[in-house]
Amino acid sequence: MRHFLLIIGLCSLTFWATAQSSPEGSIKLSGNIINDQDQPLSFATVTNLTTETGVISDEEGFFYLTFQQNDTIRVSSVGFESAFIYFGDTAQANNYDLQIRMSEQTYELENVTVFAFKDVESFKRAILALDDLPEDSPKVVVPGSYDGPRRDPKASPLNPVSFIASQFSRRAKYERMAREAKQDYDRRQRLSHKYNREMVGEITGLNDGSLDDFMIFCRFEDDFIERSSQYDLVLAINRCYTDFSEQDTTDERN
Repeated sequence: MRHFLLIIGLCSLTFWATAQSSPEGSIKLSGNIINDQDQPLSFATVTNLTTETGVISDEEGFFYLTFQQNDTIRVSSVGFESAFIYFGDTAQANNYDLQIRMSEQTYELENVTVFAFKDVESFKRAILALDDLPEDSPKVVVPGSYDGPRRDPKASPLNPVSFIASQFSRRAKYERMAREAKQDYDRRQRLSHKYNREMVGEITGLNDGSLDDFMIFCRFEDDFIERSSQYDLVLAINRCYTDFSEQDTTDERN
């Protein structure tokens, strides 16, 4: 980042000073901060780096600050290069009115490579996970290339290309089996949460052996449990309980 050091008396800084001299006293500084288009810079920061105090310019870019002649003043604003003011022994007055022009700051960013995946390994896993590729793909023929019958090489350690391809294919198969097992486990967990022994016992009032007999008698399909609401399940359990009770009554009579 480039910084500009504003020294009183340079032609790049316009100021007006009173005739009163104060070689060792404090300096009263008022000013107006503008950009390269002569537009005021609102809420720019004017900081005394020596005392670590400062002020903020108003909406019109004006500010007022008192400091010692050997203090260093920094004027900064977001998106602009900072400017520095230092009087030192060049101070000939105790009251200055300045107009400070701020230049826009140019940022140079490093080159960034954007991938659709967070890393190469994620890309490989996504390719291996593809199991819905179209059976018929458009055939591309390169002029001058061989398009006759080919013999697929057998996978072996002596054929590294086919051996690696075989290993990747086997790995993809195992990963697909693991995903399917995980999906089936998650589905069983959801079904068990919606329809379980404790819930049926609370609805029917059955327990122990009678509850076990009812659970065997009243079997619902997994698809029905998955798509049914809790209200639909309660109604189905009550209807099934009615049939179960009638069957017990019939068995007792016989």
